[in-house]
Amino acid sequence: MPKYLTYQDPVSGYQIRQYTCGRERNTKLYFTTENFTVDDRFFFFYKQVPGCKGRGELYKAEVETGEIAFVAGREYYGFAMDRHENYGVLAKEHIIFRYDCDTEEMIEVGALPPGGRLTGHLTTSSSGMIFCGYQLKNCIYALVSLDPKTGKSDILYQSDYNLGHTQVCPTDDNLILFVHETGGDALQRMWLFDVADGRAYPYYVEREGDWITHEVWSADGEAVVFMKLPRYLMIGSKDGHNFKVVTEIEQILHPGISYDGKWFCADRIGYWDLESPNLIYLINGETGKHHVVASTDTPKTGADHLHPSFNRKGDMILFSRPFQDGNTQVCLIDLNQIE
Repeated sequence: MPKYLTYQDPVSGYQIRQYTCGRERNTKLYFTTENFTVDDRFFFFYKQVPGCKGRGELYKAEVETGEIAFVAGREYYGFAMDRHENYGVLAKEHIIFRYDCDTEEMIEVGALPPGGRLTGHLTTSSSGMIFCGYQLKNCIYALVSLDPKTGKSDILYQSDYNLGHTQVCPTDDNLILFVHETGGDALQRMWLFDVADGRAYPYYVEREGDWITHEVWSADGEAVVFMKLPRYLMIGSKDGHNFKVVTEIEQILHPGISYDGKWFCADRIGYWDLESPNLIYLINGETGKHHVVASTDTPKTGADHLHPSFNRKGDMILFSRPFQDGNTQVCLIDLNQIE
């Protein structure tokens, strides 16, 4: 008997699996990192410790059985899965560890500059190099790389801006995607950093009134998916020279793309003081046609946003589901039930 709950979504009518419950907030990993192991057997999530604000404990759940296992305590943070191999990376203060998903070993691989903090999750490329956005001890923001072969880190770029959503191209160490994180709009939000040239330049050049946000690389590193608020899900080429609209849906916010690049997902919630139903869409990348697959109650905070993302096979969508009681739980929809 599986240990997850199953319910029928009141809007879509599909069966949803609910893996967590209780008074604690449980949320999936952010949509800009893989959430599943390479065989799609497990996914990872965070559980908030009662009475403790800030970081949660890291757990993993077995998709088919619902069995949940502890991975790491609150002293670790910034966890992200590699796009291609079966390991993740995470930080403890400024020390970086590799978590082997097969052996469950936690192995120290190197150190970031001491006294600083991550501005988001870590990110890895196919070469094994680790990159991150980082606030140095002197409060200056930076892009930092770490070579696990030597254990040494390098400061690649410094800025007065908060450099958030840092994501190295999964197949190219030389390109790092990042944003100027203002907590809202920015005059120019999305940037690329060329490591070899030591140069940062806009990825999508914004015009007055544009709000470009919530970007993620495709698994092959050939494209970036992002939102042009309040209604356009867009995709751009790796070099930032060609862009197109995938679909148009009011009030969508966080995009996801399947490993094969053929399907997209997105959540729809209220923002800008505009009310909206809270929905998750499955989107055909070729036609742009979209279909509601799940609904949720209204998220109370940004930490409770739905943040949908696919498993690696592309036949499941994992999401955080806020409930009316104020708690958020981790849920999954099997897309095989959709014709």
